[in-house]
Amino acid sequence: MDTTVSGVGVEVIEYFQKFGTVRTQFDQEKTPASTAVIATLADLMGTDPVELDPLHSTVDPDELDALVRVRNGINGDSKVTFTHEGHAITVHSYGVITITPEHEPTAEKYEMGEGR
Repeated sequence: MDTTVSGVGVEVIEYFQKFGTVRTQFDQEKTPASTAVIATLADLMGTDPVELDPLHSTVDPDELDALVRVRNGINGDSKVTFTHEGHAITVHSYGVITITPEHEPTAEKYEMGEGR
């Protein structure tokens, strides 16, 4: 699922098909986190980024970019978690994005021991 959106490269680290979760890596020195989030989410959903709800309807893109900018290693990781387009999204300052669809647990999952 490597993708390029407006010149932004995002590469897959892991994809868990059973849960629909994807972890991607982006170069946070070259790419704003907000752009990488939209590129990853659009690719995961199989749609054009312009078809998605604007990110600013959920989170301030400028604030997101500022909060997860590159750290010098002394302060540790900074991360932001929010929901957009029915997906839980976590963005780390070391350039990793994790996106998981939000699902309501169903009785069937509980019977099978999942969803706990």
